[in-house]
Amino acid sequence: MLVKKNRGGRPRKKVKKTQQLAVMCTYTDRFIIRIKAKEANLTISEYLLKMGTSAQAPISKSRTLPKEILQFTGKINHTAGLLNQMTKKLNCGLSLNEIEMQLLLSCLEQLKKISVDIKNYLL
Repeated sequence: MLVKKNRGGRPRKKVKKTQQLAVMCTYTDRFIIRIKAKEANLTISEYLLKMGTSAQAPISKSRTLPKEILQFTGKINHTAGLLNQMTKKLNCGLSLNEIEMQLLLSCLEQLKKISVDIKNYLL
């Protein structure tokens, strides 16, 4: 009869951990993680593994803006660009011609309309 001798040593694990994961952090982050792991009586590796596998990841909220808001933003940006061009011209000491004056008045009317539309949308 053949008897196996116990060779001693650590028993073999059923599932070996063969993958390594590097985490970049600041010195302060590392210090905090080390303290939290020590409080939990775990190594840093065990602590991070436990936190990573058991904790719920924060769900990113993908916010989509309503079509009306996007349209308002586009109108405001367009109007702001036109007004910026005209104010640059006026600041350089140049005067506005008839077309530019009409465009300026049109921009002011658009801004008033947008303001009313926003108030109506919020009510």
